[in-house]
Amino acid sequence: MAHGRIEGPERSPSGILYEVEYPISRDELAQAAAEAEAPVDAINFLHSLPDRIYTSPRDVLREFGEGSARFGMFSDDVRHRGDLGREAVETGAAPTRHP
Repeated sequence: MAHGRIEGPERSPSGILYEVEYPISRDELAQAAAEAEAPVDAINFLHSLPDRIYTSPRDVLREFGEGSARFGMFSDDVRHRGDLGREAVETGAAPTRHP
């Protein structure tokens, strides 16, 4: 997947979503993308989704926003909600005030 360049939809991770039968697991979805000769980045992105059974393309698309953050797509500022607050370190110069 090229960042900043327009690609055909068949090259994106979502390209495979309407080509498979549901329900489908994350690994089966990634395998289907590999068999369809999707780019390695698209396959890896699908592998980064939560390991569960998906019931529809819409079900998978809900996870894309979270997956793009985990995978670091579309931004150099990669954060995951599991890291919230980890950067907030108190220093003697400017301690954090709590109510």
